[in-house]
Amino acid sequence: MTKKPVRYGPSIQLDDDVEGSQLDKSEIEVRLAIADFVIRRVTGTPAGEEIFNGLIKRFEIRYPHHKLLTQYLISPGYMDSDADVEDIY
Repeated sequence: MTKKPVRYGPSIQLDDDVEGSQLDKSEIEVRLAIADFVIRRVTGTPAGEEIFNGLIKRFEIRYPHHKLLTQYLISPGYMDSDADVEDIY
């Protein structure tokens, strides 16, 4: 079994088809870590609202996706933004 090389640079694969994504475990882990880091800092801020507005069309008629997007980005009391990120992993 040959291991595929890690791709560098931005990927748009997650934009269209998560199920068919060719990301390996390390790429997924890094993307999730980045997302967690950013979410904890933007929840309830103008930046969080800007991200929400940029993503809402993708999740508009999907539940619970829309609800989670709202909670993670524009509901300031939903996440404990002071939590130590190390405790999550």
